[in-house]
Amino acid sequence: TNLRELMRTHLNGKVKLRLAGDLHHYTRHMPTDCLDKPTLIVSGGGGAFSHPTHCFRDRIQVGDEKDNYERVCAYPSAKVSRHLSYLNLWQFRWRNWRFDVLWAICYFGISTSFFPLCGVYDDYLEYNPDHRPLNLVTFVASRVATLLSQLFISGRLSLVFSFVVIILTYLFTDWSNVKTSTHLCWSLLHALTHICTALTCLLFVECMAEFVVSEGLVAVPRTNVDVPNQSCLGGLASSIFDEYTTHFSHTLDDFPFLNATNSTFFAEPPGLFPSCRFDERLYERVSNTLRWMQEEAPLLKTALAIFDLPGTIGLAHVQMCEKLCSDGAYCTYSNDFMKYQQIDRVTILKYLAAISFYFVVFAVPIAGHAFGTWLALTLNVLNSQYNEGFSSLRLEHWKNFLRMHVDENGDLEIFSIGLHRVPKKWVKDPLWSGNNFENIKKTTTPSWSWKRPSMWIPERNSKKFIPLVVDHTKLKRVNG
Repeated sequence: TNLRELMRTHLNGKVKLRLAGDLHHYTRHMPTDCLDKPTLIVSGGGGAFSHPTHCFRDRIQVGDEKDNYERVCAYPSAKVSRHLSYLNLWQFRWRNWRFDVLWAICYFGISTSFFPLCGVYDDYLEYNPDHRPLNLVTFVASRVATLLSQLFISGRLSLVFSFVVIILTYLFTDWSNVKTSTHLCWSLLHALTHICTALTCLLFVECMAEFVVSEGLVAVPRTNVDVPNQSCLGGLASSIFDEYTTHFSHTLDDFPFLNATNSTFFAEPPGLFPSCRFDERLYERVSNTLRWMQEEAPLLKTALAIFDLPGTIGLAHVQMCEKLCSDGAYCTYSNDFMKYQQIDRVTILKYLAAISFYFVVFAVPIAGHAFGTWLALTLNVLNSQYNEGFSSLRLEHWKNFLRMHVDENGDLEIFSIGLHRVPKKWVKDPLWSGNNFENIKKTTTPSWSWKRPSMWIPERNSKKFIPLVVDHTKLKRVNG
């Protein structure tokens, strides 16, 4: 406010340049109506990352009097800036991998209330028995729409996470350059994209869970309830531990200290002094501990069960569907809450914990690319979200800085120096003028006038590393 007052009164007509550096790019605006108005320059290209130039208008109005200005130079150009914004399509996720935790929590929370989808694989086979790609797309679209409607009708924890995602996307969306209605619709579309993507991942993971059971990749016990996808009773062993005990447990017979209680492995040699038997007693205790862990404690079985995720998922899926589908209840895309309460909590937690690994691995990359796509579209369609859209890319290139010179007439010359690419690897310059420091010390020659003033040079030479003058202007001296 004080600066505006000075510009309006005491400095009126005397200020020829207004220089700012809050945005990490270079732009210069010139007045179009009244030429005695100051030139506007933004030069913040030395920041941690680059800002776009295409998100800002070429013609602007400044001040209380709404003075008209037109942009005459921008670095990087608007065309280059748009191209850079599309890097979010495939680079957002690996540049911002810490977001994976947020995607995992939100996506799994949105899908939690629908686990398990009993009979979803049979439903797919009935809808698309020939596995046609077009029918696959229509099947996914129709079933995701069904799940979305059930989410708002009977969803519990999933509904809570859905509202959290809607609120977060609404607060995250920049409303400075768009109308309120556009901001609301765009943020809601963003939230629905993530919700539908999470439900699509749920549909795929549940289909795969029933596929491995139906195709005999995982064996499950026979049940007396007519539940979809329980025709497989043979196939592989029901667990990795069963496979181990059948084919590999005999290999431990070669270790006598684990199998023979009267083994001579630790037999005391004759004539051994009692003071020298400490190591023998220590090894005996270790062998007894290992023997107890093998024979009595379920350590090996528990350890193998942790890695036997398909078997755990298949068995828990069948057990849960046995309860949910009993008495002919509908249990594919919605669950009876009262029947769900009858399921053992251990079974539910075991199933959710096991299937979450596959769900997260499949959903997180899709979520990251969905968010990057939204950022790219927001930058290019709405010309908004410029700070988040480019800070996520962390572009260290397209730097710029200013050099100013007052000539003999008192006019101010401004040079904008741009650097398309910033070298990342440097080596010491063997021809550095500072090597002859003793001779230079005797003179008064400033370092900027040296032939080789920089001690460091890029590891490889490239035209992209050569600074260029991207803009030049001269401001006339103001008399009086």
